[in-house]
Amino acid sequence: MFAVVTLAVISHTAFTASRMTVTLGAIHLKAPTVVVGLLLSLYALLPMLLSVPIGRWIDRAGTRIPMLIGAITLGVAFLVPTVWMTLPALFLNSVATGMGFLLFHMSVQKLTGELGDDSERLRNFGLLAVGFSVSAFFGPIIAGYLIDSVGHGASFAASFIASSMLIATAFVLLKWRWRFDGRAPLQSAARPINANVLDLLRTPEMRRLYVAIVIISSLWDLFMFLVPVQGSNIGLSASQIGFVLGSFSAATFLVRVAMPLFVDRVSEWQMIGTVQVVAAGVYLVFPLVTGHYGLVALSFVLGLGLGIGQPAVMSLLHRVTPAGRIGEAVGLRMTMVNGTQTILPTVFGSVGSLLGTFLSGSFTFAPLFWGMSLMAGAGGMSALRRKSGG
Repeated sequence: MFAVVTLAVISHTAFTASRMTVTLGAIHLKAPTVVVGLLLSLYALLPMLLSVPIGRWIDRAGTRIPMLIGAITLGVAFLVPTVWMTLPALFLNSVATGMGFLLFHMSVQKLTGELGDDSERLRNFGLLAVGFSVSAFFGPIIAGYLIDSVGHGASFAASFIASSMLIATAFVLLKWRWRFDGRAPLQSAARPINANVLDLLRTPEMRRLYVAIVIISSLWDLFMFLVPVQGSNIGLSASQIGFVLGSFSAATFLVRVAMPLFVDRVSEWQMIGTVQVVAAGVYLVFPLVTGHYGLVALSFVLGLGLGIGQPAVMSLLHRVTPAGRIGEAVGLRMTMVNGTQTILPTVFGSVGSLLGTFLSGSFTFAPLFWGMSLMAGAGGMSALRRKSGG
């Protein structure tokens, strides 16, 4: 797990820094809000279309080659805007970064699920999530500091250096033969012949889980898209925006570190419901706050809620997925997550441009926050009424 988490932290630090740099870089280049939304959507376009077939490939081929290809793709993605800071370079970065991170991330998730039984899996995903919290904290803060002090190109250069480290590590692991590929996976059954990915949605438990996945992903996407845009709108610097995002990540880190204290006392569904209820409350008041420290505090509270979402979802997904199809199930999850990341930023950007003609300041995006608050509250109350296996 230490090796898996280390690789995940390196790749995700570069990924989160890239997303913030692309957002602020596009704003710096005077791109309209709808173009900013489109740039963020492109991070998830190819992953939305290819997650399921890639999941099936990882089920068959193992994780070493996908991880190596993903690392190389990330390096190329970050290099282009480092030397050519234009809108076309940002578009290329968005597409390539999304694809490279997908290959790496899905392999990491499969490895984590295979390194423990039911009693260990939630803890392992909690540990992986702690790693992602660390990278999500440092990525935006490092990017904001570099943008303010040196420029946008320097932030991409830092991501390129991180991805180069990732490539070197992946080559070493390939040479030494990634030892986890030699372990018999816990779900060793073959995928059924002529199985369709929609078969995974036939059971009520799986359908409810994937609905929860879409809601939680939408909550996360709205925050990551609107904080840089709204922060710029109310006059925050890149460093201040980075600290707002970093506060969110610090909270996810703390709650994930604390997970072992309550993991045996609270079911996955209770965690998933709590995630949505907390987010509903934060989004209700978010447009009313304009001060930097107030936004940092709200971001921290939101992180405490959303921080337990991914470990709970992944643990439940591994537990209820039919044998031999976990890579495919993770791929379907990634398709849905990337579907929201493809569609919602463009929608948010378009709606934001429209709302900007009627509203101003922190209230420009208030209808988006309040609409998401209603959806999260309804989903959270439904999840809290469920039992772990019911």
